Amino acid sequence: MIDISVIIVNYNNQRFLEGCLGSLFAATRRARLEVIFVDNHSGDGSVEFVRRHYPQVKIIENRANLGFCRANNRGLKIYRGRYALLLNTDTIVKDGALDKMLEFMDAHPEAGAAGPKLLNADGTPQRQGGLFNRRFWLAREPVKVDYVIGAALMVRRDAIERAGGLDDNFFFSNDDLDWCRRIRKAGWRVYFVPQAEIVHFGGFTINRFKQRIFVEGFRGGLYFSRKHYGPLIYQVYRCLLIFIMLLAIPVTALLYPWLTNKGKLGAFRQILMIALRGELIPKYGGGKTVLLVSNGHAEDLAGAAIGAGLRELLPDVELRALPLVGLGQAYDKQGIGNLGLRRTLPSGGFAKEGLGHFLRDLLAGLPGQFARQVSRLKAEAKNADLIVAAGDAYLVALCGLFGRRKPLIFVDGPKSVKIEGYYPLELWLMKKFCRQIVVQDRETADHLKGLGLPAQYLGSWVMDYVPATGEDFGLPREQTVIGLLPGSRAEAYDNLLLILELFDELRGEKLTGLVASTLDREKVRQKCAARGWEFAPLAEHGLTGKLTSRRGSKVLLAEGKFADVCLRAKLVIGLAGIANEQAAAFGRPVVCFPGRGPQTTLRRWHEIRKITGGSMLVLTGSTEKKAAELLALLNDRERLAEMGRLGRASKPEWGGTKNIVRLVADAL
Repeated sequence: MIDISVIIVNYNNQRFLEGCLGSLFAATRRARLEVIFVDNHSGDGSVEFVRRHYPQVKIIENRANLGFCRANNRGLKIYRGRYALLLNTDTIVKDGALDKMLEFMDAHPEAGAAGPKLLNADGTPQRQGGLFNRRFWLAREPVKVDYVIGAALMVRRDAIERAGGLDDNFFFSNDDLDWCRRIRKAGWRVYFVPQAEIVHFGGFTINRFKQRIFVEGFRGGLYFSRKHYGPLIYQVYRCLLIFIMLLAIPVTALLYPWLTNKGKLGAFRQILMIALRGELIPKYGGGKTVLLVSNGHAEDLAGAAIGAGLRELLPDVELRALPLVGLGQAYDKQGIGNLGLRRTLPSGGFAKEGLGHFLRDLLAGLPGQFARQVSRLKAEAKNADLIVAAGDAYLVALCGLFGRRKPLIFVDGPKSVKIEGYYPLELWLMKKFCRQIVVQDRETADHLKGLGLPAQYLGSWVMDYVPATGEDFGLPREQTVIGLLPGSRAEAYDNLLLILELFDELRGEKLTGLVASTLDREKVRQKCAARGWEFAPLAEHGLTGKLTSRRGSKVLLAEGKFADVCLRAKLVIGLAGIANEQAAAFGRPVVCFPGRGPQTTLRRWHEIRKITGGSMLVLTGSTEKKAAELLALLNDRERLAEMGRLGRASKPEWGGTKNIVRLVADAL
């Protein structure tokens, strides 16, 4: 097994490669290495040098300068190690540095990321902190920090799977702050490990003035402030930057004849225009730009899967994502630039489910959020060659009216003629604005084609972003497992409590509950403790925690293992949306009942039951009554088998995402 996958991004830095690669192999004795060299279209013979002198190194050649983040993400797509190490070309690895970092990470399972002590060429410690950071780079023992810089940054595989890769919206600079922040928010810690030392010649590649890197550093700062600190702080920083540039430009112009770096005048002008226009996303050049718009958690997953597939097929494509409902974490995990407002309204995108939900959204700032989303859509559509929208007809209206007439491919998520037909307004919107319409079943495609719309069924796409890993969670085969799906929206915590109450009523000695969830573990602990469930953390067999009730019922928590939970379960109790459909498609009978939130109503369950072909059992009544019906189902082998068969038949053709990707690529 490979311990560390070292990813080295290079752009015209051949002069450093002998020192970097030579020291990397010579100074590492215990750790088993994989080295991935990602070249950003260098013109100095870098690739030929590596191929000739280091044949064991994997090489990825980009057809344009994709910047630091996009290039590293290409390496993160194929790495095989337990850890990934981002390493700059202008470094020399000192004796045993990677071995020491590996030893530390293995001994500290809570560590999601770590950085070594970086040294200047004269051997003095290199500053790593921000303006207000304590001087941790002078520490002699490992210390927990907010971030370490990306010149040498080791990250645990599990942390990458939970937090995602680097954000493509950063070309260079601020990306390491963003990544470490997301890793910490995902529940991991970041450490500085001074025993591991790496020389970093930052002055050769950064201090020697390079206009684009200088400009992109400021652009990245603006984007970072908007992403993590909200619109108020972003606008304050933006105004301050404009003011500084308005002062710097005339002063620089006066001193121009005596300037050593004459490119600074042009750089200041660029920074001023970036701040004035709010142009936060860099242009890489060489590829078309696709804007992915989605309005729902499942739709975010679909959009992210389409984007990831498109990037594999067309490496130079530029991807932007605009999630309208949730936080868009699916895009973050794929390293796709997330332009969403990162603010959720009370209904979670289900305001249409009732007047009460709409009024709560209205009071929570729906009009202002809508105006900001329209503004952002118009700004991003200006630079897009194509828009791919995953969601409902509302999204078609939004992209059609405010998407600057860019070609639109619509992936219709929730609609099916198996539930109900289309309203005249929906048909008019799709006919007016959509170049292509992708639907989720053949019946719906045939219906729309009959009405003259460019609709097609390309296979089920909802199963493509829930891959199985083969995890059995360390449970013996004779153990009867009940999968528990509380959902992913704000009400999921309350729905988890309802599911646990029902599960606890079963009280079977051989029953184990298995929760498939991405919920915050600390919030789960607090909520469950109030209902008498004791939480204990776990870190083995793909599990993250264990809940035990006063009656002795046991429930395990698994994060990022949805498909494995479904496949290991005998049946599933689900208070989720499309996850219930997915569980049924895995051949697992699904039991549901009315819960909290607009997507767990009886009406919604009966709609989903029409799609899943009767593979769902909808329960009502008291907890005791529900438990009795559930136990009866558990003991009815024939009924379980028939429900499983109907569920599998509801989505017979998987792999639709690949076909959608080809459709988008053809449109480009």
